[in-house]
Amino acid sequence: MTVLRMSTAGLYNQGLQGLLQQQQRLARVQQELVGQNKLLRGADNPSGMARAQQMDHLLASLQQQDRNATLVEHRLRSQENALADVGTQLDRARQLAVQANSPALSDSDRASIAAELRAVRDELLAIANRDDGNGRRLFAGTRDGVIPFADNGGVVSYAGDDGRNSLEISPDHWVVDGEPGSEVFLRVRTGDGIVRGSAAAGNTGTGVLQSSGVVDHAAWTGQSLRVEFTAADAWRVLDGDGNELATGSYTEGATITAGGMQLKISGAPAAGDSFRVEPAPVRDVFATLQGLADALEAPAADPAARAWRANQVGAALGDLATAQDHMLSLRAATGSRLSALDNAADARSATDLTLQESLSELRDVDVAEASTRLALHLAAIEAAQKTMLRVQGLSLFDRM
Repeated sequence: MTVLRMSTAGLYNQGLQGLLQQQQRLARVQQELVGQNKLLRGADNPSGMARAQQMDHLLASLQQQDRNATLVEHRLRSQENALADVGTQLDRARQLAVQANSPALSDSDRASIAAELRAVRDELLAIANRDDGNGRRLFAGTRDGVIPFADNGGVVSYAGDDGRNSLEISPDHWVVDGEPGSEVFLRVRTGDGIVRGSAAAGNTGTGVLQSSGVVDHAAWTGQSLRVEFTAADAWRVLDGDGNELATGSYTEGATITAGGMQLKISGAPAAGDSFRVEPAPVRDVFATLQGLADALEAPAADPAARAWRANQVGAALGDLATAQDHMLSLRAATGSRLSALDNAADARSATDLTLQESLSELRDVDVAEASTRLALHLAAIEAAQKTMLRVQGLSLFDRM
């Protein structure tokens, strides 16, 4: 006869282990439903957890890029408004220069115009030191915590730098938040932006330079040319090395052409007078306005002095026109950066949507499926509990 050996304790322990496992599974499903997240532990899905963490990092980067874009847009729009105000002031200065060029004005009239030009200069200085509303200067480069420009006895100094703050506004796409003041106000081309003509300070005649420019870029070597009057009715053109390029007889209003450049002079130059045409140097707009105001205030008791003043005003008119073009170019660059911000916003939105969808597939709980598992685990626990109760009631005599 075979004797059946059974352990009530063994059966009980086996049932208890099954119950505990079902309770753990139930707790996990409950956590998934409460947190709406099925990636609770890395051990459950290591690769999925790693991918989710990577996507979280990318989403955090997108949020930072969004904050960067907001900051950059604010500064660019502030700078665009400032540049528009600069353009308005330069336009006013040019109108005043045109007005000052009239020979019918009295010295008092010119002094009044000079005073208004100095007021325009002061306004430009205030714009150059403007901040973005958050305490950061618009035109100080990367040193935006300092006031960039200061007027020292008529000479403007710059305490900023040439740097540009660059911020990431979408993955691998960076944009600068503006131009440094050195680029906006200090390094401004003069003349027509290519060449600049001027009369020598020591001229004794009444010759006035009406215009100058490059007419043949192939013939112009990029060097300076000087028109020298060997007599009241005769001129010669010298290059930068003193070589004679051309000679001719002077007729008022006639053009003088040599070395790819052309200029026109009115009035009556004297022997020894000279006019120079050179590659357009850069100059700060404050100095341009200062020089024009000084010229209008200078006494002009004789024809030669009046011709000198007319040459100064004429040169300033060209400088101001080129400065206006310079500001328009900067505004166009600002507009391009603002457009780049719009494009970057679209890129961020598309990337964010893709990441959110991928993250949802990894993490989000299928409520219907999880609810089904919850019901199954509850049923399994109930069954395990009933089994344990039956085991507790068993004894060896029940089998005999």
